[in-house]
Amino acid sequence: MSTERNQDVAVIGSPSSNTELTLDLLLEATEERMVGALTAFRASQNGTPIISVGQIVGIELRNRWHEDSVFRNLVKRTGEIPPITNRQDTRTANLVVGATFCQGSSGYEPEVLGMVPPTGTRVFRVDQPLLNQLLSVYQQEIVYLGKAYANDVLYPMWFKHFGSGVGGAGEAYHLGVFGKTGSGKSGLAKMMLCAYARHPQLGILVIDPQGEFSLELSGTRVGQQGLQLDQVIQNQGRPIYVFRISDIQLDDWTTFEEMIISLRFLEQLGIPSRSADNARKAAEGIRNSLEGTHRLDSLGTQQVLVDALRAVNDQNNATFIYSQARAKELQQRVQRILGDPNALAQVLNHSWVPICQLFTTGSQRRRLFNFGSPQNPGIIDMLLGAANTTGPRPVVVIDISRQGNQRFWSEELQRRLLGKLLNILISQATASLSTRQSANVLVLLDEAHRHAPSGRLDEDSEADRLRSLLRRAVRETRKYGIGWFFISQTLGGIDNEILQQLRILAFGFGLAMGTEFDRLRDFVGGDKRSLELYQSFRDPQSFPRRDLQEFPFMAVGPVSPLAFSGKPIFFTAFTDPAEFLRVNRIIGRRTHG
Repeated sequence: MSTERNQDVAVIGSPSSNTELTLDLLLEATEERMVGALTAFRASQNGTPIISVGQIVGIELRNRWHEDSVFRNLVKRTGEIPPITNRQDTRTANLVVGATFCQGSSGYEPEVLGMVPPTGTRVFRVDQPLLNQLLSVYQQEIVYLGKAYANDVLYPMWFKHFGSGVGGAGEAYHLGVFGKTGSGKSGLAKMMLCAYARHPQLGILVIDPQGEFSLELSGTRVGQQGLQLDQVIQNQGRPIYVFRISDIQLDDWTTFEEMIISLRFLEQLGIPSRSADNARKAAEGIRNSLEGTHRLDSLGTQQVLVDALRAVNDQNNATFIYSQARAKELQQRVQRILGDPNALAQVLNHSWVPICQLFTTGSQRRRLFNFGSPQNPGIIDMLLGAANTTGPRPVVVIDISRQGNQRFWSEELQRRLLGKLLNILISQATASLSTRQSANVLVLLDEAHRHAPSGRLDEDSEADRLRSLLRRAVRETRKYGIGWFFISQTLGGIDNEILQQLRILAFGFGLAMGTEFDRLRDFVGGDKRSLELYQSFRDPQSFPRRDLQEFPFMAVGPVSPLAFSGKPIFFTAFTDPAEFLRVNRIIGRRTHG
């Protein structure tokens, strides 16, 4: 107890409640950095000793004499009033209680603070030994992503898989990391990915629209953090697979029909994709003519293209697509292409072959789903894992970036492929529910505002369909064992229906203005003190040297054993990857469930 006395920084004052306490700072603490400090106090509840832990979220100085107009005039002339200035200052702090513990038979157990301790109760800084003692029962589940804000104490967090058993939450939940460029959100997301990778029974799917995760998980470092993401995950016994668009084999005629519409092949024939009904009829005619006579994986030849054009040129199909006059124009355009070898070759090489290659087979190509083929499982099969298997599931990255897919890339293809992948994942996870087996899959979506933007989208467009799919997914898939992890530079740019379903959120620097701040206020329940502390975050790019940089975050949700009350928590993320690996003993360590 003597050690704690040396760490005393305040006493509980008035007014106070069971969730937020007013502290009177002691003289020796008035020159310390206290905002964000992790502190605790001891009390008794129902005859049992308890310890409550929380963070100081604000400090206010008052000197009632200096507030008097007479004394202000004196200060204006002399700068101070010796008996009053400084000596009569009082500093009060606001302590938000995050968690309360009571002594149980097997260690400290979580408790609810259902009383207010008396004034004068000593409040002391939390040190690492005390924190380790309080959380000894959970030690195997704890991960450290950084230190408590304005503290040298490691801030404990946990990231559980979505199944049952050791280290499992028993259900899925959705996460989000948000912050402006340079706020450290990518570095934090990578450390969180490492935390989830400790659970071999959790399949991890990364949707990568920028190519950053694809490079990192292939051994190429991006940015200044330097965390060896691929080695960390592989040292957990997790295989890593990176698939680009050219590595994925699509395998059904319905998708082929959709692709020749969305990838604008029909525009070469004078059928604009915005004429949705006409394009659909043309695609249906081409599919019907090819499906019975050609293999889906062998369509990328000039002869098949000629057969497809002849199908459009057929009188019955042309009049099915357009009225009589427009049908004649369509036939004439198709005939010009068929009669001009150069035009035919251009359509073949620039429009037809790129689409058909999405359906060709190859030794390095994977189907999205290939049930019943354990020798060559599809991507979704790999993620979900075979029944009764104990080996670790892989980390699968789908690189849909432009730079990673120079030949096979368009926004429409990106959205169409992503929509098909997620539809299959959701349908297979739904099927697994009948066997009472959780899918246990985390889907990480980088640059989430690209796929689920706020605002109006053209009805029935690929963008609108993808956003609708993600809306439905975050509402319905939690019970199937699929958790969604969104990373974005913006809150205001992401669809609000999706944001409302997120359970764990981390906010880095740069969201303190306009609509961003309005949404931030909603997530913290209008907590004024927490918002003021968030607004005090310093821009990480404003530090003169990299070794001085801090990457502060505010987090909301059940992300820590110190966050039982649901109040926001504040921490500073690690900037040194070696420190992250050392304190988590993560290299070579595996968690079995």
